[in-house]
Parts: sequence; structure tokens; C-alpha cells
Amino acid sequence: MFEIVLSLNQQKTFENTWEYFCELYGWYNDPYSTGGLRYLLLLPSHSKTVIGTIEFIPYDEENPNSTVEGHFQFSKIKKVKEHKERVWEIDKLCLHKDFQRNGHFERFLEIFYHHAQEYRPKYYIGLMEKRFFRMVRIIFGVYIIQVGKEIDGETTILIPVVLDMEKIMNNEKMALNLFNKGFKHKNTFNIKQIFNFKLKRRNTKRKVETNH
Repeated sequence: MFEIVLSLNQQKTFENTWEYFCELYGWYNDPYSTGGLRYLLLLPSHSKTVIGTIEFIPYDEENPNSTVEGHFQFSKIKKVKEHKERVWEIDKLCLHKDFQRNGHFERFLEIFYHHAQEYRPKYYIGLMEKRFFRMVRIIFGVYIIQVGKEIDGETTILIPVVLDMEKIMNNEKMALNLFNKGFKHKNTFNIKQIFNFKLKRRNTKRKVETNH
């Protein structure tokens, strides 16, 4: 269950959740990109409870507010350079500490699935905190690749990564097994729901969207 951040109240909730962990762990708080798409991860049993955040940003190596390029030159990675119009940055990924050991991290897969359907990314890129990278690598396996050396910060270690989302979506068995984990509180997905979905870019004013 999730919400896309569209209102000022949702943005404030996102900021409060993310910035709390920035302060707690001493993380750097990247600027909020005007082109970013932000999601609130909600507790299934209580839709008013926000347990996590994630932001997707269209990649632009010339963007002075890029959350990644200033720390690691993804623009020099061949696969990113060749398909940069279909690359999205992952940023502001966090899960509330009270829910980190209860299998809730897999619920982010519901958000990845939604974003992949809507925007058809080829790659996701990001600088992941080492602890989160370990969790994400368990989920995505060989489809997430460390593309550079660890980056030492004052309070954390960041890992530059590329996630091959297109390969995941083109592998029916992999995608079905993967996304059923994210939707485990729902009925199992019909394979046609994943692979026969027609992508539609939003050309009209978006309404507040909650996935139940």
C-alpha cells in the first residue's frame, strides 16, 4: 500500500519521515527535485501510518541538484550513457526502524512495480547506504550491480549501483516471483497483469492515488 505525493500535506509527511532519519543517522539531505516522483509507503493494516519513503528522479547529468552525479560519475557508465533518457535516480529510500525486521522492506516492490509500469525505466541508479544495499541485493540479486568503489561519508558508506529494471520486467518468471513478494498481502498476480499492461504516460492532472 502506498501513496504518491501530490499534496502539500503529503509532501510535509514525506519530509518529516525522511528528514527524521537524516538527522538520526547523519545522512545528507539532498534537495527535493522539482521533477521527482515521491512515494509514501503505508502500513497495510493501518493506511494512515507511513513506514517509509522513496523518490524517483529522471536522470540528468547536467542537473545541478542531481542526487547522484555530484558524488559518482554515472554519466561515464556505458549503459547509463547510452540510455540516459530511460534512467531514473533512486533517492530518499528509508524504512522506519520499527518495521525493518518484519519483512516490510519487500513492500517497496509494490512501488517499484507501479513506477516501472507507468514510466518504463531501463535502469535505476543510486547511491545506496550500505545497509540498504544489502537488503536490496537480496531482493534483486544479479539485476542490481555495484558499479564503483564504496564512498566513505562522515557517518555512512554509500554504494553506487545500477538496477536493470527492464531485464526484470522482461523475465516473466523472475518478475512474477519478485513482485508477488511485494504484493504478498494481496492475491497472487495474474501474469497478464504484469506483461500485458499498456503503458500510459499521464497527460492529465493527476489525482491523489492510494493503492489498496
